[in-house]
Amino acid sequence: MVDKEQQDIRRLFNKKGRWTGLAIVILGALLLVAIATIQFYYTRSTLERYLEEQVLIMLRSSAMRMDGNLNAIVEQASNQIWHAQQHLDNPKYMETMVTNLVKSGSGRVWGAAVAFQPNFYPQKGHWYEPYAQWNGGNIKVLQIGSAEHDYFNMEFYKGAITGDTLNWSTPYMDETGAGSEVVTYSLPIRDASGKPVAVLGIDVTTKWISKSLRQIRLHPSSFSLVLSEKGEVISMPSDGTCSKALANKISAMIADPKVSKDGKSGSKLMSFKFYNEEKDCSGRVYYTKKDYQPMWTMVKVVHDNEAFAELAEMQRRVFWTSLIGLAVLILIIQLFARNTRKLQDTLMEQQRTDRELQIANGIQQALLPFDEPTLRDVEQVKVWGCLIPARDVGGDLYNVFVRDGKLFFCIGDVSGKSVPSALIMAVTQTLFHNVASVESNPARIVERMNVSVCRHNQSNMFVTLFIGVLDLQSGHLDYCNAGHERPMLGDRPLPTIPNMPIGAFSDFSYQPQEATIAAGETLILYTDGLTEALNAQHQLFGRHRAIQLMARCSGMAPREIVDTVVGEISQYAGETKQSDDMTLLAIRYQP
Repeated sequence: MVDKEQQDIRRLFNKKGRWTGLAIVILGALLLVAIATIQFYYTRSTLERYLEEQVLIMLRSSAMRMDGNLNAIVEQASNQIWHAQQHLDNPKYMETMVTNLVKSGSGRVWGAAVAFQPNFYPQKGHWYEPYAQWNGGNIKVLQIGSAEHDYFNMEFYKGAITGDTLNWSTPYMDETGAGSEVVTYSLPIRDASGKPVAVLGIDVTTKWISKSLRQIRLHPSSFSLVLSEKGEVISMPSDGTCSKALANKISAMIADPKVSKDGKSGSKLMSFKFYNEEKDCSGRVYYTKKDYQPMWTMVKVVHDNEAFAELAEMQRRVFWTSLIGLAVLILIIQLFARNTRKLQDTLMEQQRTDRELQIANGIQQALLPFDEPTLRDVEQVKVWGCLIPARDVGGDLYNVFVRDGKLFFCIGDVSGKSVPSALIMAVTQTLFHNVASVESNPARIVERMNVSVCRHNQSNMFVTLFIGVLDLQSGHLDYCNAGHERPMLGDRPLPTIPNMPIGAFSDFSYQPQEATIAAGETLILYTDGLTEALNAQHQLFGRHRAIQLMARCSGMAPREIVDTVVGEISQYAGETKQSDDMTLLAIRYQP
């Protein structure tokens, strides 16, 4: 009897123990699922913010590249308007002009036309629209104006003939001219009385706009769009990641005030959720308007199943693993917590590093003379510079200012890369401005800078430097070259003495030189990032090719020189990652 009672009590305790153990396992699993769920949403929120910052940077970068390309077209058209107005009596000149516009478009311009008012040239008839475009590697000029191609009723013509000075059309299919979907930049051509008598139009294909974006994808199915000011789709991917119907749907949702949208604090970036029926998945649309004309909308579309794939997979594994024994659950909790902390630390460290590099880049850019006050009222020179760092921060520099009727300028390249070279760059910029503010002899400026850099140069870094002082009245140029690349004066290299770079020997004696810049000549200064640009075959762009390119551009305006050279270097490099900072400075003397 006693044994039977003891067995019953033991069975009862075993049964309670099993139920208690099962309850502990279930409670532990539920607790783990709850913790994992909370952690999932917290981590997702962190990743969403990080994704938003990535998208914002990519959209701004795409907008800057597009603005650079479109501005080059605008400047190209504007430069031809005056010449066209001087030759209104010569229809043959108009054909030559549109041919030259296409030829000098560097691949950006597909076609160009001049559309005249009815019967402007009686011998040419009611319609006269000479149109030049690429045709099998050559440029062909056709007269496309006719009753079938009645340009009088086309948007590009009507918008400009009324006197508008800036007009990018909405996308349209130009069957007669370009034979493709295009957007047209148009400007009025006026007669001697100021009355618009014709319209100069430059065609850019929407395919070229898509290609020029060189979009970097966050994920395999993410894609970018460009929308016009009226919401028409200008650019969309051609690889099947987005259909025309989907692009139009996204455009309509952007314009629909009923769609709930979120704005990023401190920026113009907007976003909203959407569902992609074609891929049967949800996603998010990010969009922002460009800062400059034309005010197109840049769009980036990201799908949730790719953006948060790893996070979702982690959640599933944690859920199923939570059904095993308590000991394994505790181990998983520990591992998950440790990995999550590592992930958070990594993300926070990356974000902090990115913010610090962005701040450093902003400080570096602020040191450059983008809006130098002393140049605002100086008419004897036109100056334009450009610094493209290979990383977030770089070691190239240039500076320019006017004092006592003289233009003081410099360009330099610090040995090494990244943060150390950026610090030396900042010191060199400051030294140049301080020394050149009280000293006018380039050789003595270089010597004093050299002494200061050597005194604190414990890292043994050096700086190649070219310093010039241009008398704005006479065109006399005093200069000193400290181991830097030889500048171009017009279409020829400027003679230079190969002095030592600064930072090497504090007692080195630098030799000055002098030259005279003729009216209309341009001095082009550059760093070795231009000559050492690599293409996909790891071949250098080379000094000889660089000299030929700058000689060919020497007659252009400074900004056009810089844009053309940078454009050709980018085209040569293609998708190859930039290996060194690239800096250009063009100075046109025009007394």
